[in-house]
Amino acid sequence: MKAALARASSIAVVMSPAIGDTLLTMVLVNNLVRNGHRPVVFSWVVSDLAEWFPEVDVRHERTCRDTFDLVIELRATPFGTSLVSPEGRHCELVRLDAFRTRRHMIDMFLAAARDGFGLARITRENGIAMPHHVRFRVNERRVAIHPTGSHIEKIWPQRKFVALAKKLVQRGYEPTFLVAPAERDAWQHDHEASRSLRSFDRLADVAAWIAESGWFIGNDSGLGHLALALGVPTLTLFMRRGIALTWQPKWGRGAIVLPRNLVVGVLKERYWTVALSARRVLHSFEQLTRGDPHGSHKNTLTTFADPT
Repeated sequence: MKAALARASSIAVVMSPAIGDTLLTMVLVNNLVRNGHRPVVFSWVVSDLAEWFPEVDVRHERTCRDTFDLVIELRATPFGTSLVSPEGRHCELVRLDAFRTRRHMIDMFLAAARDGFGLARITRENGIAMPHHVRFRVNERRVAIHPTGSHIEKIWPQRKFVALAKKLVQRGYEPTFLVAPAERDAWQHDHEASRSLRSFDRLADVAAWIAESGWFIGNDSGLGHLALALGVPTLTLFMRRGIALTWQPKWGRGAIVLPRNLVVGVLKERYWTVALSARRVLHSFEQLTRGDPHGSHKNTLTTFADPT
């Protein structure tokens, strides 16, 4: 891809619709920009967060009439391949050597930037920046909780999230549940949860709510990556250690919590929610909160042990 990048006078990066995949792929986009390239990004996520990515040229798929010398995608899509000019090249990132080794996704994108595209000035950051009107962690006791997700098998039960929220209230925190507008009905019937529900139509408003919160807790999902990219200390619930090694949010002061080893193999994916208690998650959160109350931007990831 080095030669294709050197010859390209126009570059398009087509993003996955997933929030997490997009924020991770923005590491490559940020490195392209840092090295003098001006890629055009096609993404609803980046479009919604345009003010948070001020140096990125972002467009909507439905308005595109151009073709490009180089089109980059994490995984190929019909729209991405349709953007390639007659003499252009298409790059499916998962086919590069950088994505064939088991490591964290950020490290894969860095290896692709350095070895696949030959970029000299590389960084782990994805280029997100808070607008001036957002007050970073102004609500120090507020815990933004994302209790849902796009993959049902990764979601911790609602009743356990509610139990966790009650324990947080007892310790002087202000938990709030962040759910999509379409998910509100599933949470409104729970009296305890309904009092703390927040929904926003735009991802930019979700980002602002998270950025102004003191802490973030969530399932393995894209909002955990968003929270940690913004510098908000984050605790993420994972079903398996192997998945966490590749997908855990890893831009700042974050930690993961895993279920107890009561089951193994495929049974863990089926019963991990049973093996992960609200008490265990609370213990992990309390360990995360120790130290500097205003957080840290060091790239540290911790797995907390069982509170026994």
